[in-house]
Amino acid sequence: MDEIKWENLNKDCLENVFGRVGMKSLLLDVPFVCRSWHAATLDPSCWQSIDIPDIVTDRYSFDPLEMESWKFYPFLKRFVQEYRIDETNLSVTAFIKFVIDRSKGRPTFVRLPLCSEIAVEYVVDIGFMSL
Repeated sequence: MDEIKWENLNKDCLENVFGRVGMKSLLLDVPFVCRSWHAATLDPSCWQSIDIPDIVTDRYSFDPLEMESWKFYPFLKRFVQEYRIDETNLSVTAFIKFVIDRSKGRPTFVRLPLCSEIAVEYVVDIGFMSL
């Protein structure tokens, strides 16, 4: 009897499952399993529900993320490492844009952390009008 391998599952099936795993797993776990899973996570259907965790920065500024605040966000630290991003260039706004871009303008739900007007305008400009 042939054994079915996870990496050989139908792409539509993978997208359906990955659309339910949550943003952290969708960014940091699933894409690094194998190429077919990585490809499936790039489909906008996986990004219909976007719930970005609160990211606390200096109360007077949203950009860039303070280096001191990184120690409180292992998720962001791992994100920077996995995607090989220069952490001095990462901001709350840049992170929001990165995640929103994955949806290709098709999210059905978005929850943003406290963020800049620029980030909110970006979400609205892609066509998601009811925040």
